[in-house]
Amino acid sequence: MEDGAARALFPVALLAGLLLICGAASAQLVLGQYEDEAPLGTWNIFGAPSAPAVGLGGVQFARAWDSSVSLTNPALLLTLPRLSAFVSASYAVTTLFKYSLVNTGVVASSGNLAAGILGLDCGGLSFRSGKWALGVAAAVPESYGRPKIVVGSSDGVWSDRLTLDQTGYLRIFHAGIARRLPAGLSLGLGINYATGTMARTIIEQTSDPQRVVTITDDKRESYRGIFLNGGLAWEVSGRLTAALVFRSPYVKKAKGRSVLRYEVPAGETDILIDAESTNEYRQPWVVGAGFSYRITEAWSVAADMAYFGWSRYEVTYFDEPLERPFRNVVKTGAGVEYLAPSRICGKAAHIPFRVGVSLDPQPMTAPRSSYPALTFGTGLRLPALAIDLSSFIGREKGSGDSLKSAKIVLTVRYIFDE
Repeated sequence: MEDGAARALFPVALLAGLLLICGAASAQLVLGQYEDEAPLGTWNIFGAPSAPAVGLGGVQFARAWDSSVSLTNPALLLTLPRLSAFVSASYAVTTLFKYSLVNTGVVASSGNLAAGILGLDCGGLSFRSGKWALGVAAAVPESYGRPKIVVGSSDGVWSDRLTLDQTGYLRIFHAGIARRLPAGLSLGLGINYATGTMARTIIEQTSDPQRVVTITDDKRESYRGIFLNGGLAWEVSGRLTAALVFRSPYVKKAKGRSVLRYEVPAGETDILIDAESTNEYRQPWVVGAGFSYRITEAWSVAADMAYFGWSRYEVTYFDEPLERPFRNVVKTGAGVEYLAPSRICGKAAHIPFRVGVSLDPQPMTAPRSSYPALTFGTGLRLPALAIDLSSFIGREKGSGDSLKSAKIVLTVRYIFDE
């Protein structure tokens, strides 16, 4: 009788436990880097760097290769060919230790878990005429996916199975304009429309010979938001360019829906709790500076520094303000490029070799962690076509979990009119 009563009460206790655990995980900073809304890899995302920028330590404030630069500094559109287009694709692998129910008291893993993302990063067009230039781009800079978890146990009569699945992304549609000013100055402004989704489903199923009990916790959000970015570029000389950039703060609003369901088909029990809300994620402002210097015709260097105002980050989730004690951080990157002259089918060509470093501190106050990274890349540059392949490898320091983040980016650029 005691065993039967325990099994009968188990689903109710589990339902209450799921509510308590999910609420506690949301309300307290127990996950470190990977809160449910955290992008994979890093919190500090500004723009969508193409392969040449990735190979140079992620620099994109004072050096341009394609219209992806408009997402950070549209003033540099004036340095691009008269009409050009590009597309970038990537494969990224990120490791996680604590997230959602994993290694927070419900599900334990023996080590870090990996999430792999393959897809298009960014694509766009740029057009320049006289003192004006325009650029458009579409990018997918953020992924909210997590490694899927399926765990269970069975004694031959009674079985239990838990599934956790989270997917999501943020997409940016961008348009930028630039104007050449006197004294080597250029000014640019961009407008961005953000849209995306996030879905997280937790399913707990228990069964014995008499019945099957299923508890489902399903949360979904649809994101939207509008923000500005802009920049100033100063061509100090034919060799040196300096730049200042900004991104405005904005509210990423989300239409959210939460469905909690308890089902026992054999007993004809179906309890459904359905709630809707407008959630808000107050994104930080970003300011940055960078320079690019051409040492010789073959050698050049570039560096960036970006300040993220994360201390004002706020989250309202289903009418509940969530605590995110974040700090402001500065992300830096630098790289060097060598253009090796070559000839392909009798035509002049260049083979770039790039190497760089970056330091990407995360905004959590505890644990304080950062990602030092090494970047490198190469490619082929023809008069009208350029193909670049770059990668970065970063290893997190500070949390004790030795998380890793790596990415390979392929970019193809075509010049219609020089």
